[in-house]
Amino acid sequence: MKKILKIIIAQLITLFIFLVIIAIAGQVYTGLHPSYEILSSIPDRQLGWKLVPNALFTYTGAHWYEREYKTQIKINSLGFRDKERTIKKQKDLTRLVVIGDSSVAAFEVPFEKTPTQLLEKYLNEANTKQALQGKEYEVLNFGVGGFGLGQNLITNKIYVKQFSPEYVFLFIFEGDIWRTISPISAVTNKLPQEKRLHIRPVINVDENQLQSLLKILNFREFHEYLANLKMEKLKFKQLDSISEKEYLNFMEQQRSLITKNKIIKISKVLTEMKLSVLYPSNDFDKFVNMQKHTINTKFNGQRTRKREQKLFILELWSKLVSALNNLSRIFQPDIKMKDELELLLKIYGPTKPKDLGGQGLFSGSFDFPNFEKTVFTNLKVIQTMRDDVKSFGGNLVIVDATRHLIQKGRLPANLLSTILEKYCNVNEIGYVPLYQDLNKANLSGQKTRWPYDGHLNELGYRIFAESMYRWLQDNEPDRSLNN
Repeated sequence: MKKILKIIIAQLITLFIFLVIIAIAGQVYTGLHPSYEILSSIPDRQLGWKLVPNALFTYTGAHWYEREYKTQIKINSLGFRDKERTIKKQKDLTRLVVIGDSSVAAFEVPFEKTPTQLLEKYLNEANTKQALQGKEYEVLNFGVGGFGLGQNLITNKIYVKQFSPEYVFLFIFEGDIWRTISPISAVTNKLPQEKRLHIRPVINVDENQLQSLLKILNFREFHEYLANLKMEKLKFKQLDSISEKEYLNFMEQQRSLITKNKIIKISKVLTEMKLSVLYPSNDFDKFVNMQKHTINTKFNGQRTRKREQKLFILELWSKLVSALNNLSRIFQPDIKMKDELELLLKIYGPTKPKDLGGQGLFSGSFDFPNFEKTVFTNLKVIQTMRDDVKSFGGNLVIVDATRHLIQKGRLPANLLSTILEKYCNVNEIGYVPLYQDLNKANLSGQKTRWPYDGHLNELGYRIFAESMYRWLQDNEPDRSLNN
C-alpha cells in the first residue's frame, strides 16, 4: 500500500513540476509577445467616428497576448487604411473603391495582402501581360471597423465621390444591415453595455411607408416559428420537435417567397420613399469627452497601451475544456442543429432589439417585424448609394459575404442573400457572391478565417480579391482582363 502511495505521490509531483514548467514557459512566451490595446478611432460628427488620420500603430487583435497575427497599420491623411491618393485622375487611370467594415480595412494582414491591394495588383499585372502602355488601375480602401451600410453611404457622399471611381464595391455581411438602424457603438474602449454611447448616425425611412412593403414581402411564418421556439427546451431537452430535413425544407420554403416580381414591386415603392440621416448630437459630445478622459486616465495621454499580462496556465486550461466540449459534440448527432437554432433564437428572437430594451436584433412584432424593417431600410440605402455612384459616372457592385459568416448559410442569412441578389439583378447593380467562393474553400478543408479573431485570414482576403477580379473580368470592357 505504501509503495502504491509513493508512486501516486511521485506522479503528482511530476505532474506538478510539468505544469510549473509549462506555466513558466507560457508566461515567458506571452511576455515576449504582448498584445496592444489601440484607440484607433476618433469622433467624427458626420460618420460617428473614423480612423485617426496619419496614425501608425501595431495591431495584435483583442486577445491579451499576440495570438494569431501582428501587423503594422498606417492610416492615411483622410482617416482610412490606404495609401495617399491624389484626387485628380490621370488620363489612362481606372479607379476602383472598396467600401465596408473591418473586413475591408483588414487589420489582420499586412497592407499588401489586403483585398484592395491584392485586387490592384491583379489588375495591373493583367495590364502588364497585355503590354498596355500607360494603362493603370487604382483600388482605394474605404473600410472602417464597425461601420454599417448607413455609414458607408455617408462615406461615399463625403469622400469617395471626390475620387470619381469607375466602380464602387460595397462589402456586406449580415451584421452590417443591423448597424444601419442601430445607434449603438463603443469604439473608444471595451466598455460595458450600459455605458455604450449612441454615436452612430442612423438611417431613417418613414415607418408608414415601410409598412406598405410588408404587404409585398412578409416572413410572418418565420417570426411565428421563432416565437414557438423555447431556449430552455433547446438547452435542457433533446431536440425532437423538428428534424434537420424538416428545418431545411422550412428554410427553403421561406426563401421561395422572394420572387423577382416581388422585388420589382419593392424597388418601385422604395423609389418613392425619402431617406433621412439622424446625426448624433448630445451623445456625440459625450463620446468626445469620454475618449479624452480615457486617453488621459487609462492610456497616459497616448492611444496605445500594452494589455495586462494574465496567467497562461488558465488560458491553457480553458483551451482544454473547449477541446473536450468539442469532442463531446461528435457523439451528439443533433448538436449542430441545436446550436443553429439557439443562435437563430438568440439573434432573431421575438423581442425588441437590444438597444430598445430587448434581446434580439431583427425581431419586433408580427405586425411590424424588425427583420423586414431592417432589410427594407438597407435596400433603400443601397438604392440611394447606386444613384449617388451613378451621379459621378460609376457603377455600384455588392460583395455579399452573408451566408459565409452565419453558420452554414441558413436562415436568415439565406434570406438576406437571396433578397440582395435579386434586388441587384433588377436594379442595375453588380453582384459578387463572395460567400460561394469562401464556402467552397472551407468545404475543401481550407481555413478562410482566423480561429480566434473570426475575421478573414490571408487566404480569405485573397479569395475576396479574386472574387472581385473575376467579376471585373466578366463585366469590365477592358480587353486586358479577359486574357
